[in-house]
Amino acid sequence: MDKAIVSKTFSAQKYKDADLAVKAAAVLEKMTNNVYFSDIQSKLDELKAKIKSYDAALADTGLGGKLSTAIKRECRRNLEICLQEVATYVQLTSKGDDVVISSSGFDMHRKAAKVGMLDQPENVRIIPGNMNGSVWLSCNVVSKALFYVFAYCEAPATSDSVWIQITNSRRKIMIDGLTSGKEYCFKVAAARTHPSRVWSDVVSSYVI
Repeated sequence: MDKAIVSKTFSAQKYKDADLAVKAAAVLEKMTNNVYFSDIQSKLDELKAKIKSYDAALADTGLGGKLSTAIKRECRRNLEICLQEVATYVQLTSKGDDVVISSSGFDMHRKAAKVGMLDQPENVRIIPGNMNGSVWLSCNVVSKALFYVFAYCEAPATSDSVWIQITNSRRKIMIDGLTSGKEYCFKVAAARTHPSRVWSDVVSSYVI
């Protein structure tokens, strides 16, 4: 069973100044007298003090001035560090139990869903390229694909054919260096990190 991971991100990109104060207060409230975390009172006292300093600094920034802004930034940084330390404690104590983590007030990273075998690429198309001996090979978008593997060989394709493979992050690629007037076979597979491939139907075409 996958273990839940406590989020330790408290940056301004995730929490605006006022939002961080609300989040920190919620964590303090849920952690206080929490039966799952009985040996962290000293750290909660520190968190409470950091929240108080941060709240005061936020109020002072409303009056304007570079000094008050600098103090607020320093108080925010100290609060972020304290929250990260408490989050680390929660992770270790909970052993990845999502029920225990939820009781702390911290967020959890989403568990990555396992992606099964990808669909077979459809509508494989071959269009002559701008130069002799080149073609554009494409297919429809395949959901959840990270990249595409394009393969070709001289026609006719047999069990002994040697397929040349080219990967591309997009569903379309230009293949050049082919022999004009010769027929080739083409196929495409969508891919992720798993080595399995579901190839499209083989499509053949003469190259100009």
